[in-house]
Formats: sequence, structure tokens, C-alpha cells
Amino acid sequence: SSGINAEYGDITDGDNVRGFAAAAGVADSEALLEFSRGPEARQQLIDNTTEALESKCFGAPWYVVTNPATGRREKFFGHDRVEMLGWVIGKEYKGHNLPQV
Repeated sequence: SSGINAEYGDITDGDNVRGFAAAAGVADSEALLEFSRGPEARQQLIDNTTEALESKCFGAPWYVVTNPATGRREKFFGHDRVEMLGWVIGKEYKGHNLPQV
């Protein structure tokens, strides 16, 4: 994958990552960027990919969340399902607003 998103640009570009992090309220975008390039992040990616495959993931984005009321793990596919994910965890989805960089 190229890391290029038609709407938001190259998500592998450091300046874009800094912009996204700042818009999300991340206090230290440099630390986030450094972490993302290290072995811990790589292992987390491997672990997450393994979990996704074990949960029968069939696309991206793929979310697996635990319903706090029931303890049941719920699976969601697609960015258009984030509102439903919010219902499961008891949070209101207010939409997304990624920065234009």
C-alpha cells in the first residue's frame, strides 16, 4: 500500500502525521512519530494484524470493541460504522474532522 489517501494525502509523510496529531490534540507529535517508526510499533502492528485475521476481518477499517454492558466483543467494518461503534461503547459519535494538510 502506498499510504496515499485521496482526501488527506500521504499518511506516511512526517509533516502530515504531525498535522493529524496536532489536530487530534496529541501533545508530543515528534514522540508519536518516533514511536511509530520503532520496534514496539512494528510488533503492535503484527499483533493487531494477527488479531484481525483471527477475528475474520474482511476489510479496513476493521474495529473490534468490547461492549462494556455485556462484555461481548463486537466487530465493525467501514468508517461509516463508527456511529454504531459509539452506541456499543456508550459514546456519542460527533463526526470526524481530519485536518487539511
